[in-house]
Amino acid sequence: MASLGKRFDATEHDTTQSDYSELPNGVYKIEIEASDVTPTKDGRGTLLKTTMIVVEPEAYAGRKIFNNYNLENPNAQAQEIGQKQFASLCRAVGVSDCEDSEDLHFKAFTVKIGLGKPSKDGQYPARAEIKRYFFEDEGDVPEPAVDEVQPKAPANDNRAASRPASTSSKPTAAPGSRPWGRK
Repeated sequence: MASLGKRFDATEHDTTQSDYSELPNGVYKIEIEASDVTPTKDGRGTLLKTTMIVVEPEAYAGRKIFNNYNLENPNAQAQEIGQKQFASLCRAVGVSDCEDSEDLHFKAFTVKIGLGKPSKDGQYPARAEIKRYFFEDEGDVPEPAVDEVQPKAPANDNRAASRPASTSSKPTAAPGSRPWGRK
């Protein structure tokens, strides 16, 4: 048993539960509220982990999206992809030179968010991810809005897949007879 140190009254708190479904596909204005530089799982690279918060559209304000940027990696292709994504982030927030990730915090930028793919091992479902960054210097930044057409959620009714009819050449027993034979 562990003492809380004081009496906690749960009736003094809002217990409304949120729907933690993924953000729907669409264009969002977001900003980084937290970031951390960490080693990759194998310790041979560097990741920038970010926590972003939706600013617009208003209906989704406050929702979070998490994104990692692979800044250093022994795999040259993984590093190149990560650095391109990080460069796009910097350009989207209007920062051309960055030494500290806090330089990117609380600067609103516009992105296209879409549903990604589930993990290859099936352990993790598909989640919302940044598909495109929009740049103010190009002048084509769309207004935040959720797409009218959304991808269908995969059906999972937990029923076993139907099996094809048997094509066995074994003779079948006559109706009413015992399958194990007569005794």
